[in-house]
Amino acid sequence: MDETDIFIIKELAVDARLPYRDLADRLSLSVNGLHKRIHQLMAKGIIVGFRANLTPLVTGGSVMGLYGRSNSTDLSATMEHLGGHDCTVRVIATGAQYLYVDAHVRNNQELFDYQSFAREVGKIDDLKSLAVFSAGDPPAKDPLTKLDYRIVRALSADCRRPLQDVAAEIGSTAKTVKRRVEHMEANHWVSFNIELILCSSGDLISIVHAKLRPDRRLEDMFPVFINRKDPHLLGISASNVEPGMMFFSIWARDLKELREAERNLNANGDFESLFSNLYYDMRLHPTWAGKLVEDRAK
Repeated sequence: MDETDIFIIKELAVDARLPYRDLADRLSLSVNGLHKRIHQLMAKGIIVGFRANLTPLVTGGSVMGLYGRSNSTDLSATMEHLGGHDCTVRVIATGAQYLYVDAHVRNNQELFDYQSFAREVGKIDDLKSLAVFSAGDPPAKDPLTKLDYRIVRALSADCRRPLQDVAAEIGSTAKTVKRRVEHMEANHWVSFNIELILCSSGDLISIVHAKLRPDRRLEDMFPVFINRKDPHLLGISASNVEPGMMFFSIWARDLKELREAERNLNANGDFESLFSNLYYDMRLHPTWAGKLVEDRAK
């Protein structure tokens, strides 16, 4: 990949339905040139899908990230076993036998049950929570109609489908489908996501654990990094479990470039410690929320 590919990925991560004409204009590319790049990213298995998903504002439950060093002697099989749970969204394997697991659980009891599951099946003695975001119980009155669920189901495998095609499939009009999609987006009931397996690129991707200095406040530092124009910075998250802990995803073409990008994170001395892992495998898994769409669209 190059910097242009990274820009494409970042823009589509924000809005997977972004019109290619708009994206091409931002990059000063022709639409054909943009299509060629996206097709190459898909052919390499870097972009693996464009999905429509219900958000926890509709489904309820909690989204959480867990991580730790696994004692497994077969990490690939362990990743598949973790994916067998219908709450598992994603599993990443990195160097030093670390596993990073994202999950969407239905309720608080399942949150604790899933942590026990991940600890046992992942063979992670010192399992840590990266972050937990809870939406609580699902709303007493479902905000979505049966038509909405049919639209989401039609877009679930490819959220970039023309809405005219969706309308024809579900027996509605393009105008109605467009209005319902915009309504669901405006209320944050549905999200349109790009699914990525970045390690398929053959480039280097690292997950950096960065502990802020005691005199740095997370609420001040987070916007600084969010607004940093650095093509090597793929993603940023902050722990709401470990005070002052931030996590960065870093991209580079070689080890020298990676080390330089990691050093640049702390150019201003904001962190008291940095710890990084190169990741080499990622698995994406369907969850109970997808089945919920199927059931309610019938």
